[in-house]
Amino acid sequence: MKAYFVRKSVDCEVVGFFVAPSLVLLAALVDECCDPAICDYAPAPMGGLLVPGSTQTQWPLAEDGTETGLEDAALSQQWDDELREGGELEWKPLKPAALKLIREWSGKSASSQDAAPKRATPDKVA
Repeated sequence: MKAYFVRKSVDCEVVGFFVAPSLVLLAALVDECCDPAICDYAPAPMGGLLVPGSTQTQWPLAEDGTETGLEDAALSQQWDDELREGGELEWKPLKPAALKLIREWSGKSASSQDAAPKRATPDKVA
């Protein structure tokens, strides 16, 4: 898995922080909140989100809870430095991955689905 910062290409508006095994799946995650074809991504270097004070929230989250424990999270010093002007993040367009996602999702025919490898289910593990 890799971690990515994502922003909108035109105005650099923050979209979010995502973890995904591939750029195509990153595009699928970004698609939950905006069009990934209008976004840039940068692989996240070492760093993290810190909860600066104590919180009443616990992980795993309660079923009826609305807080995640990250409401007041702050960037680690490493990420803060990288996300500021002059940081060394390399931003790249997410559009190629978004277009590949569209092709993969729209190009699935019944015959190609039948030929696709099946995922093992717990009762069918070899």
